[in-house]
Amino acid sequence: MDHKIAYYLVLFATVATAFWRGARSEKWGAATALAGSLASTATSLDANWNGLIIPLLLVDLAVLASFWWLSLNSRRYWPYWVTGWQLVTVLVHLQRGLFADILPAPYALMTMYLAYPTLLLILLASVQRYRPQTTG
Repeated sequence: MDHKIAYYLVLFATVATAFWRGARSEKWGAATALAGSLASTATSLDANWNGLIIPLLLVDLAVLASFWWLSLNSRRYWPYWVTGWQLVTVLVHLQRGLFADILPAPYALMTMYLAYPTLLLILLASVQRYRPQTTG
């Protein structure tokens, strides 16, 4: 299976679950992930991974700002984690811009695969939001 198809399946499951069972924080996080993913896909369709991709860096900075805002305005713990992972993604771009000897494949993989923990955490937070309580 193509990695983009697998990623968008996980993204769809995360967004659907967040809007079905999640609180406002999960919905904001899922919407941010969706918008960032669509913008990242659009900016990296014909990207040359041999150098720093400025449009993709700008998308990731906007996603970082959104998650940071969510962290400051939410009572949930998970926005801090996703903000941290998004910061790592931005730092990968900055490192690629500073060091020309970073290979294209690891640069591409790090900017793509760091989104999975974010999606899974939003998904888990959405499911746990309305977990049935047991008594007795």
